[in-house]
Amino acid sequence: MKNFIERFLAWLGFREPPPAAPTRRLRLRITRSLLMALHSAALPTRERGEPLAFLRARYASENTQDVIVAVNVLPFPEGAYVEGSAGANFDTEWSVRCANESARSNAGIFLAHRHGGKGKPGFSSVDRKTNLTVMAPLSHGMPTFPYGAIVLSDTGAAVVVAFEGRLHEAELAVVADGLGQMDVTA
Repeated sequence: MKNFIERFLAWLGFREPPPAAPTRRLRLRITRSLLMALHSAALPTRERGEPLAFLRARYASENTQDVIVAVNVLPFPEGAYVEGSAGANFDTEWSVRCANESARSNAGIFLAHRHGGKGKPGFSSVDRKTNLTVMAPLSHGMPTFPYGAIVLSDTGAAVVVAFEGRLHEAELAVVADGLGQMDVTA
């Protein structure tokens, strides 16, 4: 684990161009109830103006990386935040531990937060830097699991997925809760 953390931290200074247009159609499938849970976890409060959450997800099958399935939401505990100048600053070592725990459950993680408003939101310059320096390098360290980021508005979302250290835009597909709660332990 220490070797992965060292490699991850080495990537923090890594610079890449903005998200590339997908060469294939990438989709993140999420149940309506899980999307509501993600919205709830990222809803600003008096104590936390920009709360963060990880959406745990896995590829739909071993044969494709075009479809990713969301499996549960992990809200950031208060101890995961650190002081800083951005709206939401978090402990990258804590996020690496979350990535490792998710990998043991056959899942990757997507960093999620809200911007509010209506329509499809955009990632801010701080978001893009975080996506490039924190989330994208995870795809080098653990390429068998999906990693990326999500920004939510009141009525839409923007998603990027990391492949080989680069970010690619993806579509969020909201599906009915026909099967009920999904379990990430399988």
